Amino acid sequence: MTELVMQLGRKFQYLRFSKIMLFSCILTLFFFEQTREILLFSASDAYVAVSSFVGVTLIIFVFLEKRNFNLQRFIEKNKNYEIPTSAFLGVIPGCGGAIMVMSLYTRGVVSFGSVLAALIATMGDAAFLLIASKPQAALVILPVTFLTGIVFGYLVKPFTKNFINKISLKKDLNKNLPKNKIPKNFYSFWLICLIPGIILGVLNAFQIEISFYIFGIDLIHSFSFILAMYCILLWVFNPLTDIQMASIHENSLRRVADTTCFVTVWVIIAFVTYELIDLSTKGLIFDSLKYFGPFIPLMAIIIGFIPGCGPQIMITSMYVSGQIPMSAQIGNSISNDGDALFPAIAISAKAAIIATLYSAIPAIFIAYLWYYLIG
Repeated sequence: MTELVMQLGRKFQYLRFSKIMLFSCILTLFFFEQTREILLFSASDAYVAVSSFVGVTLIIFVFLEKRNFNLQRFIEKNKNYEIPTSAFLGVIPGCGGAIMVMSLYTRGVVSFGSVLAALIATMGDAAFLLIASKPQAALVILPVTFLTGIVFGYLVKPFTKNFINKISLKKDLNKNLPKNKIPKNFYSFWLICLIPGIILGVLNAFQIEISFYIFGIDLIHSFSFILAMYCILLWVFNPLTDIQMASIHENSLRRVADTTCFVTVWVIIAFVTYELIDLSTKGLIFDSLKYFGPFIPLMAIIIGFIPGCGPQIMITSMYVSGQIPMSAQIGNSISNDGDALFPAIAISAKAAIIATLYSAIPAIFIAYLWYYLIG
């Protein structure tokens, strides 16, 4: 256990260095005329179209948590519904629900079938981007992952009764995690700015464009860009990862802000990367995807095995922009575990790895069923 904690400590230092380097790369785009416009519009769109909705969604979840609903007691009293309950926790946007299921699994409260149901159902933070950008598609894809998780959870349950591996990890990690020393006032300011951000997000959702110019500068656009950069800075100076925020974060305000900032960063990266590739290849690389035909869903499924939400947000960004079909997005949504895979491996590596491999079966089956029957 001590060795594991030391390894995590080294990863925290590497993470901070990676954040600073990534922020430097993003900032560099501002100093070149061609890339400056890409950065300005990508960051502004990311905040208005995604971040505002992520923030308000997380606030709703925090409000529900304050109702003191005892999940463990509910599952113990309703064992017949543990798999649908776990799938529901998994399908909730973000990784917190799936991490919660892993925690219940190590305490022997739920079965491995429930772990599989949660990991299949979850899209991680990519769900926020999908809901904000294509709500109609989200109303199809999320129920598909939810029902797939339930079905396959029940299918594997009889064959995986001896997978429980109880470990008490959370307490030890809490004592060794770096402290977030960002003053609370910075988070309070972020929350205040979220209010106009939500208003802009709603107007954007209804395709209502508003502009307010002073000296040739669009204040609305500039406001959105500045808040997007503010999200990046909060993310850079936060020593915790989004995994820890979801699983052990005790301050509700900070958890909402930190998770929203993490999603914002990856959405900006996805938008900017897409625009830079499109600019450098004059759109040819994305047009060439059509030649991969039936291999596109398989590629998306394989990318889903990569731990973390960043690659999955990239896939969702490509789907939102129309570069890959819905079948590929569905396959990726089923196969990916988001950031929940990291703590899952730390808590119970055997269960996490087997669940990830098992998820390939429904991912391939559902994705190609959709591809050939619907398109």
